[in-house]
Amino acid sequence: MPRPPFQETGLQELSRHNPAQTRTGAFTHTALTKDDGSGQPPLKLPLGNSFVVKDIFTDFKRHDLGANFYERNWDGTLQTQFLTRPLWGVGSTGPYGHDGRSMTLNDVILRHGGEALSARNAFATLKPNDQSSLITFLNSLVLFPPDDTASTLDPADPTKANFPQFGHGSIKLTVLFNDPTD
Repeated sequence: MPRPPFQETGLQELSRHNPAQTRTGAFTHTALTKDDGSGQPPLKLPLGNSFVVKDIFTDFKRHDLGANFYERNWDGTLQTQFLTRPLWGVGSTGPYGHDGRSMTLNDVILRHGGEALSARNAFATLKPNDQSSLITFLNSLVLFPPDDTASTLDPADPTKANFPQFGHGSIKLTVLFNDPTD
């Protein structure tokens, strides 16, 4: 499968964890044009200024993560490569993995294999205190504080017959409909 053009831009994550790759990305800022009277939102045109993406924690590439992540496609072929998702928000986006089969960050890290096996093994050999520190850091990468959301998902229960889907997708919206006069 040919690589999408996006992967050829040379965009690299800017982070203290990979300073050798610190560089300006290939994207440009955008600015609004004036309203053309069509009733549609104004078009955005590039300004031509470059910018740097910081702390996104991804390489925007597809990787073989090992058999624990493989999926059978509708045509019988095996999907073996998956896009590296940004870690932005990983602290508020469980369950984990492209399929949601990992309920905790620890589970999804230890589930990795293939091209990520050495990183998985490095995590597995860390002292428990160091593993805990890494998980604490990952949990700090939230899109929004969970207490500020209007809904919560039921917790996953691996003992249920339909796990991992059981209990997911049911959003509790009671907070939206609380009426102090009730």
